[in-house]
Amino acid sequence: MAFGKRSVFGGSSGGGGTPVVALNLTALMDILSNLLFFLLAAYAAQATEVENKSEMHLPSSTSQVRLQVQLTISITQHGIEVADTHVTPIEKGQLVEPSDEEGRIPSLYAKLLNIKERRAQSGREQTGEASGILLLADRDTDSDVVNKVLKTAGYAGFVNVRFGVIAQ
Repeated sequence: MAFGKRSVFGGSSGGGGTPVVALNLTALMDILSNLLFFLLAAYAAQATEVENKSEMHLPSSTSQVRLQVQLTISITQHGIEVADTHVTPIEKGQLVEPSDEEGRIPSLYAKLLNIKERRAQSGREQTGEASGILLLADRDTDSDVVNKVLKTAGYAGFVNVRFGVIAQ
């Protein structure tokens, strides 16, 4: 009595040809279509226009993604503003106020902590879009100033940063 070897796929490997394997793709297609839907929904943003101040010249971009309204920090040639409130002056491209030992701008840090506390008292959590800022910086702003603003915002808990630009 001769016994043929059985293959992993259930057929015999003894000269009978290629085994046929049935694979159900329905579940895989459902998962992939759901994944595609959520990826597309995540990249679709609401169209929002931001008012450009006359003394600020933003860099240009060809990106098609629109911004959502967030806390706005503006860096002009004359100072730093948070939500259209002047926080600290800038003279000759440099901050007038010295930074602390961590590299933060003290007045900006205090303002951002105040905003965070008011949001917490009103019941809004500091996650996702609430922990984000829209940074509008003049294209001639010194990178050291931008770096200090980013560091200060990060220390205050605003970790999601978007840079505002002019669409072409």
